[in-house]
Amino acid sequence: MLTAWLVLASGLALAHPLHNVVPRLADDPRSARPPNALYLNNRHIVTFEATLLGDSPTDRVQLAQAALASALQSAAAPTVTHSAVLDSVRYEVNGRTVFFMVAADAGTPRPEAALAPASSEVLQRLEKAVTEATELRDHLRIASDAAVCLAASLAAWLLVRWAFLIRQHIGERVHAALGSPGSAGTATRLAATFSDHAHAACRLVINAAVWTIVLLIADTWISFVLLRFAWTRPWGELSSHWLTEVLCHFASATAAAVPGMVVAGLIFAIARMVSKANAAFMRRVESGDITLTWLDAHTALPTRRLRDVVLWLFAMAMAYPYLPGAETEAFKALSVMAGLMLSLGASSAVGQALSGLSLMYSRSLRVGQHVNIGDTDGTVVALGMFTTRLRTAAGEEVCLPNKMIFGMPIRHLPAPPGASP
Repeated sequence: MLTAWLVLASGLALAHPLHNVVPRLADDPRSARPPNALYLNNRHIVTFEATLLGDSPTDRVQLAQAALASALQSAAAPTVTHSAVLDSVRYEVNGRTVFFMVAADAGTPRPEAALAPASSEVLQRLEKAVTEATELRDHLRIASDAAVCLAASLAAWLLVRWAFLIRQHIGERVHAALGSPGSAGTATRLAATFSDHAHAACRLVINAAVWTIVLLIADTWISFVLLRFAWTRPWGELSSHWLTEVLCHFASATAAAVPGMVVAGLIFAIARMVSKANAAFMRRVESGDITLTWLDAHTALPTRRLRDVVLWLFAMAMAYPYLPGAETEAFKALSVMAGLMLSLGASSAVGQALSGLSLMYSRSLRVGQHVNIGDTDGTVVALGMFTTRLRTAAGEEVCLPNKMIFGMPIRHLPAPPGASP
């Protein structure tokens, strides 16, 4: 596959005639180039914005293409020059004028001030494009570049194979170490306790590292091959920069998210401290160490749970603006979707929790009471947010949903003989 790619690239470079540089049609749906943009062998030179001497930007592109093709046919080592003519800049190849650039072509709010720097950039791009056009006629150089690319392809293939061999070797060593806990320290013994999870995690980490290396090798190889040929060099320049741009964007986004994450972490830490203080206070109320007129030992547990829920909801609301990406529309849409799914799926659970809180605060049920609910007689073992557990005289434990209990009469029965008070 690598050899076919190189042969195809070389063939395109050799078969492309210099005079066949006609711009793509504007109404061609496959065209990715604007009709007013001047290209030479895939190299963008300038984009015309103004009408000059009755010629539209598209007509100026066609005239410049024809002038470039004619100027490049006869010269072995073409020279590129430019000169200012009134309020425009003239570009010449081997002394022949190929196109003019006016201030309106700069495409800025103040084109007169931007004409000089814009013309210098156009000159650099034109010189590079003309140099590449000369390379396309040097068959010996194209052949040598193809040979170099073949060698680079072989080296890339060997590196990829070496990476997979290293993955296999490291995987065998790691799995062997996890399979012999007695020969290593506490960490390995702990990993061996969860053997399946440890093996899967190690396999995932090793595969991720190896595939990252393979992608880097492939990106380097593609960039190198594209940069060797004049016809594909503009694509290679883009390919060689995209990974750097992605890494820089990732690093800058990570650095920008650190202050917000610190603030969010501080908010959650304060919420956890308040939650622990609330739990310690409510446990003292449950044990009877603290007596309050508005709170007794039986309602201390649901009150603690309610306070925790409200506390963490406030913490999430306060930390939300500091989370990375919270200001983006995607994050907001995801939050709305998650909230909608949670509200639809948890409607029954919310009803059960409200019924449980109602039973706790109304003091209809208490742990240790002998009650009759429907067809079930038993002693209340636990009163939870969603279910209530009863132990029958036969020793069976029955879990009743709080929503069902809330809609049924509750009869308090005398304690059975021999039951502890």
